[in-house]
Amino acid sequence: MNSNDLLIFRTVVQTGSFSKAATKLNYTQSNISMKIQNLEAMYDTTFFYRGHRGIRLTPKGEHFYDIVLKMLHLYEKSFEILQDTEENRGLLRIGSMETTAALHLPTLLTTFHKAHEQVEITILTSPSQRNIERLENYELDGAFVTGPVYKENILAKEFVCEELVIITSNKHKRMESLLDLEDNTFITFPHGCSYRAILEQWLREDGVQPQKRMEFGTLDGIIGCVAAGLGVTLLPRAIAERYMDTQSLSLHILPTKQAQIPTWFIYRNDEVQSPVLKYFLETIDAYDYPSL
Repeated sequence: MNSNDLLIFRTVVQTGSFSKAATKLNYTQSNISMKIQNLEAMYDTTFFYRGHRGIRLTPKGEHFYDIVLKMLHLYEKSFEILQDTEENRGLLRIGSMETTAALHLPTLLTTFHKAHEQVEITILTSPSQRNIERLENYELDGAFVTGPVYKENILAKEFVCEELVIITSNKHKRMESLLDLEDNTFITFPHGCSYRAILEQWLREDGVQPQKRMEFGTLDGIIGCVAAGLGVTLLPRAIAERYMDTQSLSLHILPTKQAQIPTWFIYRNDEVQSPVLKYFLETIDAYDYPSL
């Protein structure tokens, strides 16, 4: 067994089929099948149930998948940990909410890049829940989420605190409570977004039942539709203030709601932590942003 065998196993699990894994890795399907059969023979067990509806992991296959994720992670990070050079090299994969990426990452990443020019950074924007899943699956080294996150294998560092506000077009009447929004369309990110979850909780608390919803995957899409009067949303105040010079927006503060929400940087509680991630944590500690 070598690292390529583990990569094949991981790809089969993540794509859900031998044929899709073969396409992704540029192998023949028979080659992929043979590699998996060899792994099963080596461990004298069955990792996949095979049937007309496709494949799925057996209980031992699920356990082995967790082990494979850790083994590949350690293999990839070993080159960073054992590098024999004064220059800090490596790959840093960071997940972020769209709002954090827009408000904070330009300054944070500029500071980090000046100190560690040889580090390659990849940013993936997703809702908080998706970022947590990616972190647990070793697809990310760390992520910015709205938390807190209560998981044994995840550590969290508070990054900033945001004030959430209702954002409408500037033609919308002043609102006294969420009941004033009952006939509006609520525009949000997809499921898994923490701001969406908070808004839905507020609506339930006030007995508001939305009749219409719209989902967007981008911040610009949400803001553009809100400014056009198509609906309302809940986002950090700093986002509204950034767009108000160019978009027809109004923000509404709800003093009856707990609207100060922390953003956390989360990372796995690994036995071996890469130097690159340690440097990024130091940059987060030094980040100067006014707290509420």
